[in-house]
Amino acid sequence: MKRLRRFLHWLRPLMPYFNIGLAIAAYGANEHCVQGFCQPVPWAAGVLLASTAAFLLWPWLKHVAGLNYLLLFLMGVHFTVCLYCTYFIGPSQLLPVLLFFFLLFPMLLWVPVLFGAQAARRAWTAELAGAKAVFALGVLALVPVQCWAEYQYREIEAAVARVPPAQRHRAALAAVVPRTYMAERLAGALFKYHNYPEFIFDGWRPPLHDPLVNVSLWARSGVDVNPLQAPWQDSTGKEVANRLEEQARFYHLLFPERPLKVDCACAQIWDAEGYYDWHRDWNSPEADRRARIWRSRFPEPDRVPGYDVRSTYPPLPPADSSKPEGSPGRR
Repeated sequence: MKRLRRFLHWLRPLMPYFNIGLAIAAYGANEHCVQGFCQPVPWAAGVLLASTAAFLLWPWLKHVAGLNYLLLFLMGVHFTVCLYCTYFIGPSQLLPVLLFFFLLFPMLLWVPVLFGAQAARRAWTAELAGAKAVFALGVLALVPVQCWAEYQYREIEAAVARVPPAQRHRAALAAVVPRTYMAERLAGALFKYHNYPEFIFDGWRPPLHDPLVNVSLWARSGVDVNPLQAPWQDSTGKEVANRLEEQARFYHLLFPERPLKVDCACAQIWDAEGYYDWHRDWNSPEADRRARIWRSRFPEPDRVPGYDVRSTYPPLPPADSSKPEGSPGRR
């Protein structure tokens, strides 16, 4: 125990620099090695950057009057972000990596746990009047936004429920589904928005990540709880062929002005880069350039592991990729 206390005493003044190193390492690992989190949509990226910056800068700015309360609030938001990331990764992945702690790299999965615990400890020990209350406000700051998203989700569920199950084809659903923020997210499942850490449930590794959608999905038991998602099986129990294309066609019917694909540069690994080669006619010019680079490495489609670039479906009308994507996260 004495050795442990001495080690912690030695480590404590170095923790701010250690945290910065961990943040860089976790980002780099997600970008170039094993992609756990996809590209956040703009609002989520802004929240992540601002709250993480507040957490990392706290040791140097905590004595700046006025600014310290803003940092405490943002650290409360950061605690919520860490809680979300921890739940998204899941105990089933966090606990086994403890067996391989000596490899260090797998332990990066624990960065959200470590950062969240530090943020809570800082608020608890801060020598500022009302520090805990300000931190708590930050923790709860995203709750009203999630309630708004949940309201839209229930509107969509109610609209779909009005259509008899046997008649829930694309045209019938398109006639009743409201064109809202959540409808765009839910219709973009499988091929555009990443909803589950086990990407087999997504059907692909979709490039965009919106926590508002995921929390609403998690609040409902099961995997196929998205009312706008193409089913895994047809009425006879057979697996639905070309499920991704089915979902993309439905999305295009609901939101013809939105691009079907986005420029996903969030991971430099084969399964993420391979996204560009799936229906290249839907790519933006920049994404198509990336696809050509990728194809130069693997000139034969069958040599690219894990996916097939061929499709039995005729191409959809090309989406106008020159239009700004707005909230769904175009770069």
